[in-house]
Amino acid sequence: MIARLMRVSFIACLFLAQAFGQPSADWSALSQTPAATRIRIKTSDNKTYTGQFKSAQDDMLIMTASKGEQTFPRAMVLRFAVRKPSHRGRNTLIGFAIGAAGGLTLGAIADARCTGNCIEGNHAYGKEIGTGLGAVIGTIIGVALPTGGWREVYRVP
Repeated sequence: MIARLMRVSFIACLFLAQAFGQPSADWSALSQTPAATRIRIKTSDNKTYTGQFKSAQDDMLIMTASKGEQTFPRAMVLRFAVRKPSHRGRNTLIGFAIGAAGGLTLGAIADARCTGNCIEGNHAYGKEIGTGLGAVIGTIIGVALPTGGWREVYRVP
């Protein structure tokens, strides 16, 4: 019974990965890209181009790159990807919150275990120091996390 449930779960996961994780082989998906979106294409001559999307017709793709406007025939485009938005600010705030909470927790544990050497004037400073230090460390980790990336929209099968 459990083995059967695991097989069904595995097949469902594979189905979801296929349905949501794969780029389309439908060229018309390119026309839904907003103008000036940052794009990256790979061509049949194994070169990669990065620039801003201008338009896509039935037989060609037009983009603006550092060298100016470039046109690529449809038969030459193997992959088309758009730049995902950056989440650096979100990652920073999450890192700050997790770090502060972790530091507060560790500081509270340290304060509870204090036997007298760490108390100054009947006050232990573990929570204050732990929260601040944890917030700084969490913020640094949040800023350093990778963000953005590319989402493939079109791929020749």
